[in-house]
Amino acid sequence: MLAAGLGYCLHVRSLEAALVHNWPDELTRDPAIIHFAMSMARPLYAEHCSSCHGRDLRGNHNVGAPDLTDSVWLYGDGDIGDLEASIRYGIRSGHPKAHNVTDMPAEGRSHQLSAAEIHAVIEYVLALSREPHDAAAAERGHKLFYDKGNCYDCHANDAKGNTDYGAPSLLGADSLYGRDRRMLYESVYSGRHGMCPAWAGKLAPVQIRALAVFLYIESHADSSDAPRRLLPEKAP
Repeated sequence: MLAAGLGYCLHVRSLEAALVHNWPDELTRDPAIIHFAMSMARPLYAEHCSSCHGRDLRGNHNVGAPDLTDSVWLYGDGDIGDLEASIRYGIRSGHPKAHNVTDMPAEGRSHQLSAAEIHAVIEYVLALSREPHDAAAAERGHKLFYDKGNCYDCHANDAKGNTDYGAPSLLGADSLYGRDRRMLYESVYSGRHGMCPAWAGKLAPVQIRALAVFLYIESHADSSDAPRRLLPEKAP
């Protein structure tokens, strides 16, 4: 029994070393490492991440926590290295290496845009995704988007966002804080300053890497080579 226990410990140490030291892009080629990382990450996610991102990983509009199951990312392209950096250093966390390039400015509170102008910009944003909108207001909002509001500077000329800044795409039926006009108005009027804590120093490097692998696999779960919904329905 002692020999078996020692052998198991050595096996775990070997997997931990491989998980941490292998190049991130190579990890998905080793099913044993993936299985080990997933088993480590599930309880870590449930304990540290699910309160914001949800047990189903689909985010929370109330706090602006993004959906972690799709292929849309605020920073980077969603590969393991990008995910690991976000987990390790956080977003506006106060860590010197955190993602902290820009915030969503308070266009209304700063008097950059009037209430009527904010409503016009919102109609333009809805028009971009071909959602029901006021066409006349959207036409006014188009000019504001590229002029007085200066929205394009972060969200890009095509409104698809910028992963260098963490500026989200404005296209599509969803958004970080919801898609109804009330929430869109609040975002433009008051600004947004979403935060993700830095887990460096709180979780071990192997745990952070395991979480990055977990999120990578979950966000690719619709592909043929990845399992679906790997988080248990109930907390352990």
